[in-house]
Amino acid sequence: MLEPVSQVPAADKATASRAAYAPFSESRLNRRALRSTSPLPEVEYDFTQDAGLLHQYFLMREAMFISVWGLKHFSGERDRFDDMSHIMVARRGKQVLAGGRLTVSGATRRTLLPMEGPDLSLVAMFPELDLANHTYCEFSRLAILPEFRNGQIFPELARRFIRRAVAEGVDYAFNMAPLPLARSYRQAMIDFGLKWHVRLDLPVPERSEFEGIKMALSVMDLRHLRTAPTLPATARNLASA
Repeated sequence: MLEPVSQVPAADKATASRAAYAPFSESRLNRRALRSTSPLPEVEYDFTQDAGLLHQYFLMREAMFISVWGLKHFSGERDRFDDMSHIMVARRGKQVLAGGRLTVSGATRRTLLPMEGPDLSLVAMFPELDLANHTYCEFSRLAILPEFRNGQIFPELARRFIRRAVAEGVDYAFNMAPLPLARSYRQAMIDFGLKWHVRLDLPVPERSEFEGIKMALSVMDLRHLRTAPTLPATARNLASA
């Protein structure tokens, strides 16, 4: 059930958005995004194009971005980036419990990632990574049903997304999320033995779709998962098929 957002005058949308987001402390946002409310059932994880499963996922992500992020105007319906992405769902039978997408920009299929646009170019923001000569990706649109935000589904989604990214030849992975969630994602990657850098030194442009929420840009180097002859056990598990 979605929580109502306080009504505010339409004349000052930026102020209204910040007012709606202000009550969401870091600890509260983390609890709402990844809280534990029930034991984890047997769950299957699939990269899918099944119309029924995707329909559930699109509805779920709209509800989550509104109820957890505090957005009022977010639409979770299928967009052009979904058509060029690898979408994974966690499901129990035909019921979708969680999902997310992986969008890859590679040498043979160079494309702007969902976070990119006229105001944000990853190639320009990260000149030290020489992205024009690398394959890179974005993890986005993560959504989990409230009763399954127990800290177990998310790490498994992350593990499988990383395995898929490695299989796609990805060197660098990016994410954009509200700062509290970016920090939570970083901790999950640390638990995997990986380095997830939340780049607070790089300003994220303000966009109307953020509705005043402070967003953070994160990057993770995956090259060692593809090239190192030996890896820690956690990393080997991530990289293995």
